[in-house]
Amino acid sequence: MSKKPSTTAFRIEPASAGDWPWIVQGEIEIAWARLGPKGREEVDRHTVEERTEKRISELLEDAGFQSRGFVARTEDGTLAGYVWVARTHNDSTGRLEAALLNQYVAEPYRGRGLGYRLMETAEDWARREGLPRISLFVGAQNTLGQRLYQSLGYEVETLRMTKKLLGAVEDELEMATE
Repeated sequence: MSKKPSTTAFRIEPASAGDWPWIVQGEIEIAWARLGPKGREEVDRHTVEERTEKRISELLEDAGFQSRGFVARTEDGTLAGYVWVARTHNDSTGRLEAALLNQYVAEPYRGRGLGYRLMETAEDWARREGLPRISLFVGAQNTLGQRLYQSLGYEVETLRMTKKLLGAVEDELEMATE
């Protein structure tokens, strides 16, 4: 069992180009966790890593996709967490809003209020951008995240449900890339 660092002071700042490889690793960890035990039995981690890296690269290169990443650092500069938020249109209404793409706190820094501070940073960015709303998706198994978002005033608007129809996940992945 690792000992948690004693520092509770974090500096939150815009993500630099040098921070994105670390953010990508957090995105991979999140994507892998979202699969849940059943999903992890059906697909290998390497596939998740490749698809996550490709998706993020495409988003960051898309000049029409306005997003902003913020990182949290400890007093000694160690990366402790990030939040990634974007300017988007609501799928149902077409209205402009902010979308939380992801928020991540590295394991040694969890339970110290950093997730709350990162969410405040995302919301402040959205307000400065003049966006009237912010939305997010949270995994069904991510009860910690659900509690955080509810404590910040987020409400369930939509539940996404899935049902597996094909026998092999590889078939699904192949179809998604065609």
